[in-house]
Amino acid sequence: MKKFFALGVIAMIFCGCAIACSIDFTINLETFGEGVTVELRTGAPGNSRIVKTQRSNGGTVFFGGLCPGPYFLAIGNGETVNVTPVRQFEDNGRYESTLRMQRGSGNVSKKSRNAL
Repeated sequence: MKKFFALGVIAMIFCGCAIACSIDFTINLETFGEGVTVELRTGAPGNSRIVKTQRSNGGTVFFGGLCPGPYFLAIGNGETVNVTPVRQFEDNGRYESTLRMQRGSGNVSKKSRNAL
C-alpha cells in the first residue's frame, strides 16, 4: 500500500496533476483610507485562521498563490474590524472585490478581532 501511495505522489509531481495554489484575489477598498490592515482569513468567523495580512496601498490589496477553499476578509486597524461574507474560491480562479463602506447598508459586519 505504501508503495502505491509513494508512486502516486511521484506521478503527480512529474505530471503536474497536483492541485496548485494559483488563485489571485484583488481587493479595491473605497472609503477605508490609506494604510488599513486587511487580513485574509480561511474558514468562517468564529473558526478561522489568518492566511495573509497586508496594508492597503492606494486602496488596493492583492493576495496571490491562494489554494482553493473558503475565505473572508477582516478589515481595520483596531480591535473591532469589518468582516466580509465567506467566499468559496476555486482552483485557478482570479477574483476581484470592490468594498465601499456606507452607513446602514451592505453585507459587511463588525466583529471583535479576537472573535474571529
